[in-house]
Amino acid sequence: MDTVMLQFRHRGMAPGLDEVAALFGLAPGEIDATFGVIATDPAEGLYTVRIDVRGADRVRAALAQRPADPAEGLFANPPIAPFGPPED
Repeated sequence: MDTVMLQFRHRGMAPGLDEVAALFGLAPGEIDATFGVIATDPAEGLYTVRIDVRGADRVRAALAQRPADPAEGLFANPPIAPFGPPED
């Protein structure tokens, strides 16, 4: 599954996967349940999920219906790996 990161603002209790799916028009299988909902900055109500790239257009449409917020959006999810062999 090709993925992107979605950061969004949510007030109140931390949302569950089902609530995030409903907010952004995603099917439950389009959100990485293993990654879960990460509290990026709970004091500011910012959360992050990893989603299937196939849902990105629906997320953009849902974000367009919300008040503009520079902290919200889709972000790349590049693989993290070493650049070469471990140093001795």
